[in-house]
Amino acid sequence: MLKVKALATLIVLSMLGTSLQGQENAGKRSELDLAIGFRLGLLMDPQLEASLEMTQQKILQYGVKEVRIYGGGNAIAYKYLDIEGFPKIEQGGSLEEKAKYERRLQWFKDHGVRITLSGGEPSLPGTDYYSDDKNSFFNLYPEARYLENGLLWKFYEERTYALFKTFPQVDATDYFLWETPILDDLNYFPGIKWQKPLTWHKGENQYYSQADYLTEFMAAVIRGANRAQKDFSILTFSHYPYQEKLLLESLKELERRNESFLMVHKSQSGDWDPYKGPNRIMMETDTRASLLFDGVGEYWGRSFIPYCFPEEIQVRVQHALSHNKAIRTLAMRTYWEKDQTLFENYNEVNLYALSRFAKDPYVDVGKVWDDWAMDKFGKEAAPAMVKALKRTNDIANSVYYFKGVWVQEHSKMASLDYMTAQVLHTGKSMVKWNPDDIKNNALIEAFVYHPTEEIIKMAMAEREEALVLCHESISDIESVKKFLSKKEYQKVKGQFLLMEDFVKLSMPHIEAYLRYIINRDRPTGKNRSALSRSLRKLEGIATQMDKKYGTTNYLISSDAILKFVADIEERIEPLHK
Repeated sequence: MLKVKALATLIVLSMLGTSLQGQENAGKRSELDLAIGFRLGLLMDPQLEASLEMTQQKILQYGVKEVRIYGGGNAIAYKYLDIEGFPKIEQGGSLEEKAKYERRLQWFKDHGVRITLSGGEPSLPGTDYYSDDKNSFFNLYPEARYLENGLLWKFYEERTYALFKTFPQVDATDYFLWETPILDDLNYFPGIKWQKPLTWHKGENQYYSQADYLTEFMAAVIRGANRAQKDFSILTFSHYPYQEKLLLESLKELERRNESFLMVHKSQSGDWDPYKGPNRIMMETDTRASLLFDGVGEYWGRSFIPYCFPEEIQVRVQHALSHNKAIRTLAMRTYWEKDQTLFENYNEVNLYALSRFAKDPYVDVGKVWDDWAMDKFGKEAAPAMVKALKRTNDIANSVYYFKGVWVQEHSKMASLDYMTAQVLHTGKSMVKWNPDDIKNNALIEAFVYHPTEEIIKMAMAEREEALVLCHESISDIESVKKFLSKKEYQKVKGQFLLMEDFVKLSMPHIEAYLRYIINRDRPTGKNRSALSRSLRKLEGIATQMDKKYGTTNYLISSDAILKFVADIEERIEPLHK
């Protein structure tokens, strides 16, 4: 059976080529720290108390040294800050909420766990950066637009200092830069001027590059953190290589200045995508850093279905450590939102593996799998369960991507508008990240811009193979049913059946999308008839899924399927025309 899967060759070569070297190096390298990340809601949502308690227990069990609170970890704190020199910025929020946040933070402090608040920056008070709202920052302080007076940088420094003084439990603030108001992906730094119009021709500022905005912003935050004897770290994330180049130029300048800060490197370039190569900033900087993975699966099922990838994690850890001696921490996202957590789900093997790699990056990954499975499933069931769960890596890589291009909507079935936008966005991104991969890039460009019958066959074949793998895993589960508790069997079987349904749905879903694009740009009667058949298949699946899951299942919603069909039919000519 043909298996063209992400990083498969790399994994094999790494296992063969680095094992002996790793055994020699394992004793020389000191043990790495382990960090986990979760969204703010886990701390503040009263409906998630049980999930929070479980997370706290797991932190102690795994010996976690740091927690990274994202999804508003910084923003929730900004409401309560009295920022020196900026009295026009009003404080808000409830004292009850602030007290609860501090209590939650204190638990980690009491247990010796480092706290990092994470979020998108730079941000400014007010509705947004261009708002007419009287409380928007540039309406309150219009002179801050002109950067030669340093007022904007002073704001970021003072806000950072106030954050740490107001919340002394916090050890670090962590930022990512893109997908933020001032650094959006289309129009960088709107409203900010290096020089007032009358003095544009004067001074060195007229020669500042775009990267200098990033440098001065981060330098200001570093000053505020250093004053409080705390840390600033930057998540080295970018959607596109040109963004990465700007960020790298800025970070190299900060290193040249010997600024005191930290870095957090995603394990690959850009956003989460197993088809992407290693993070280039990680390979070209020397600042103390963490290596970050997504274990819960923001784009791979969100732990409602398994996505288990210890082999890939180990390859990327080994590669990162061989190229960056400053990595001191291995980190993993463990919780997304509501009940989307890897804890007590099968994706927990990802964190278990990372914790083992923190102790020994070159440990036999097969033993890691076996040790975890023996503890979870018992001696008799473990071998079959390992086989079943290992396949989920290939299954998910086939149904959530085409050559690294996103074709679903944050794990659930993509709507037409989202799919059209993200296929274009991530398709262009993949080509730019891997310019030398001319064979796959040709397929990506065909998929994005001018899909053909061959592209449709290729996409369908990947999903058909995923379905075969899914059936093999279900058979493995059935073979050890008598060795599993009723609860465990029902859970794992149910998740694989949900996965099977998602794979089945993905076939007419992606075919209908590609035929919609063909019909839009190069319509033919033959393609239009085939598109109609795909839509009818989707309607049939919607009826079946409604009986199984109703309309509220996160991954598969009958309403979402029918909306996808309706959106396509609204945008195409009737068949008889």
